[in-house]
Amino acid sequence: MKSASDRAFKLSFMLNVLDWFTFNCVLMVLIFAVRPLLWEGYGIKWPNFVLANLSYIIGLQLVNISLHHRHAIPADVLHNTSRTSVIFIVVYTSLLGMLGLPVPNVGHSVLVALAIFIFTTTERLIMRQVVLKERSENSKNKVKTVILGSGSMAQRVVDVMTNPWNGYQLDGYFSQPGDGKLTNREAHEDVKRLGSKDDILNYVKTHDIDEVYIEMKPEQENEFRPLMQLCDTKMIRTYYIPTTAFKEFRKARVVEMGNVYVMSRRNEPLRDIRNRIKKRAFDLLVSTVFLCTVFPFVMAIVALISKITMPGPLFFKQKRTGYDGKDFYCYKFRSMKVNKDADKVQAVKGDPRVTRWGAFMRHTSIDELPQFINVFKGDMSIVGPRPHMLAHTEYYSNLINNYMIRHYVKPGITGWAQTHGERGETKTVYDMKRRVEKDIWYIEHWSMWLDVEIMFKTVYDAIHGDKKAY
Repeated sequence: MKSASDRAFKLSFMLNVLDWFTFNCVLMVLIFAVRPLLWEGYGIKWPNFVLANLSYIIGLQLVNISLHHRHAIPADVLHNTSRTSVIFIVVYTSLLGMLGLPVPNVGHSVLVALAIFIFTTTERLIMRQVVLKERSENSKNKVKTVILGSGSMAQRVVDVMTNPWNGYQLDGYFSQPGDGKLTNREAHEDVKRLGSKDDILNYVKTHDIDEVYIEMKPEQENEFRPLMQLCDTKMIRTYYIPTTAFKEFRKARVVEMGNVYVMSRRNEPLRDIRNRIKKRAFDLLVSTVFLCTVFPFVMAIVALISKITMPGPLFFKQKRTGYDGKDFYCYKFRSMKVNKDADKVQAVKGDPRVTRWGAFMRHTSIDELPQFINVFKGDMSIVGPRPHMLAHTEYYSNLINNYMIRHYVKPGITGWAQTHGERGETKTVYDMKRRVEKDIWYIEHWSMWLDVEIMFKTVYDAIHGDKKAY
């Protein structure tokens, strides 16, 4: 009988082939139907077609489609599709340039990438629904599992497995007499108890199982060794369910510490020196280019209008909490009248301290542009948690337990929280908690692609304006 991993591999391969087919359909439309608009003059011939396919295949190899993963969400599909489209256009234009072939201009390249993104995203989301429906109805496509233990964390695993869309077939669980029960909340019934912990070995021997989940703590070091050996022999994958609260170790990572293994509370990609070098190099490159090209013109315009509309200095600098909890001076174009509460009181909607010109700068984020100086100096990064006033740090760090975790990385001009609805005034402690949660999510999930995605979203928001920017 085919294993779950074998079925997953074949499904992944099939989806990659379908994705490649969709790409070629889009390419044909662009070449023959929209050629006068996009491709005229670029000499579309078979070498270009081959290079385009090669470039897209490279993109598929570098970015997992992910829609066949049992817990994938639409956001994952969109994120990975956008990355594949960008990689394709970068690789394709690079190959054309290296081979001396005509290269489409930036505008045409963006339109091609956008067309590929739209059509492949549509195809992938449709296929995601097909895969989910197949898993919910076809028993051959289900992962057969059993659970050892019946605690609260095992119940959370049951909640996932008993959701028919995830494609699991939970045979039951093993627990000691007197232990709690596991419930299928989806069907409003108890999960079948298959016996005590001593019975699981014989059950695994005599039944076709794909995965075993263990929540129960062993009383002795070698107690579960026979079960592990049997699972290895039968090629059954085993998973350990931590008995600690999920929220405390939601991105836990096993770390080798001499001859013992410990579990870190959260994964932090930016603790890796290679990632920190990449992020700093990117920050330095972008800030240098911006400060030497666009910024002088913007500063001249802002200086002229500010001089006419509001007396006082051009720049506003304020001490804020930065990396590792250390203070630094954050620079902005001044958007308020000079006032004694600037370092204490947060701007609110309709704030009388904000001038009309200042309101426009805040609405379009122009007032934040001097922070590229902070990025160049190394106090900030382009993307990261927004730095807060010292008064806010002192206040919220006493009310929100994980508030200071946001300072594990450099603060940013923009961030995941700001591009996902958490911008502007924090009226309640709960508002700040939501913002901190998104900041911590960014720290745990950092990647260069995520930074690029946040930057594009920030530019989009700046062009269209943000209702919470006041």
